[in-house]
Parts: sequence; structure tokens; C-alpha cells
Amino acid sequence: MAPNLLDQLAELDVPPPPAAFDAELHDKVNRAIVTTQIADLVVSALPYAIAEFFRALVGLAIFTVTGRYDSKSKDQRR
Repeated sequence: MAPNLLDQLAELDVPPPPAAFDAELHDKVNRAIVTTQIADLVVSALPYAIAEFFRALVGLAIFTVTGRYDSKSKDQRR
């Protein structure tokens, strides 16, 4: 009968990690996190901010031309 695999693995000696292992791991993880956050900013946050700023500029232009400000928001429900 074959010996238990877990018992064999428990007897093996595991070499220590390299000296710079922690620094390399932190560098890779931090680089991945920063890349993901920048991609999220560029893909979702900046277009939304630009669209809201454009709405404000259009409202300013309409107010400048007509002298009226439409205070009714399309988002309000009654």
C-alpha cells in the first residue's frame, strides 16, 4: 500500500525564501494595484467627470444666451 502523500510532504524540508522575496512581492503587488486603479480612473471616473463638467458648461451657455435657468432636473420624480 502506498504511503500517505500528506505524510510524505510533512517530512520534506522546505528551503527558506530568497532574501529579496518580500520586496519583490510587494513591488509586483503594488504595481498591479496602481495599474488597476489608474485603469479604473481612466475608464470610469474621468468620462463621468467630463460629462458632468460638459453639462455645467452647456447650462452656463444656455443661461448666458437666454437669461433663464431651468431648475427642473430630469432626475426628480413627483
